[in-house]
Amino acid sequence: MALQRLHRAVDELAMWVEDRLDLPPAAFHPSPAAPLDCFGPLARLPAAPRQAGLWEAPSPHPAAGDRMQVIVGPAEGPTRGVVILVPPWKISRARLVAGWERLLRDAGYEVWLAVPPAHMGRTPPGQRSGEPFVSPDLALLRRSVEQQVLELRVLGALARARREPAALIGLSLGGLGAALAATTPEAPPSVALVAAPLDLAAIIGRTRIGRRYRRLAERAGAPLPSPEALAALLAPFDPGLRPLASRRAFVAIGRHDGITTRRASLPVLHGWGILPQAYPRGHLTLLFACREVREDLLRFLGEGGPRA
Repeated sequence: MALQRLHRAVDELAMWVEDRLDLPPAAFHPSPAAPLDCFGPLARLPAAPRQAGLWEAPSPHPAAGDRMQVIVGPAEGPTRGVVILVPPWKISRARLVAGWERLLRDAGYEVWLAVPPAHMGRTPPGQRSGEPFVSPDLALLRRSVEQQVLELRVLGALARARREPAALIGLSLGGLGAALAATTPEAPPSVALVAAPLDLAAIIGRTRIGRRYRRLAERAGAPLPSPEALAALLAPFDPGLRPLASRRAFVAIGRHDGITTRRASLPVLHGWGILPQAYPRGHLTLLFACREVREDLLRFLGEGGPRA
């Protein structure tokens, strides 16, 4: 019980810090409850990353003015394949996921860290890394997710073209884009989702993150609609509504997750028929302080793991 309280306290502290930020009001704006516009044919692919360091290419999203970015980390020793690593929301520096990158590189994988739209070097001037990615304006949220999914599809196609094992790993909010990309023809054979917030309606309705955005919308004079209406508008973001294209999947959740909640992971798992692996951790401690999930992930990548 004491450890459970500790894991939840770490999450609560992080949310308390975020709640103290002086964010401007953000009005709710609906968007059509239509499928996301990121599953059509891809345009011509750019040249694949060829060396360590920053790789850039035009973003495939038609409304995006910036360039997609990947930070390439070479494998230590003989290369066993490529892993596309999708980091958490609001990441501001690559070193915040250095532990994951080092784990994978030491295991022989070349790591492509996919910089999310509006994060790190792609952050709009005057804004905090990742802040514009999520908004009560559902049209803006749709564009963010669509752009990320399209970029992950491009990276998946480039990785598969190398004709060696490839995998897609999504951490926290990066797991939402990874899960959606795993339903496309370019999906790598293996996908892993760690602490992924896959039910946005549940998060808005039951977590401190959701309360924060409800307050911002109320302050703007355009509050969120009823839970039922909001769930219908957010349904297109549920990857479980689409068949999984990756052949194998690993899903890890924290039993004491105080940020996305364990229950918020279930809809996509029902859609894919996958039983998640639950760990006695919170959200942040699963991501950054759980040796077991990292060992299980390496075993999944190297030995086959649970099949979808």
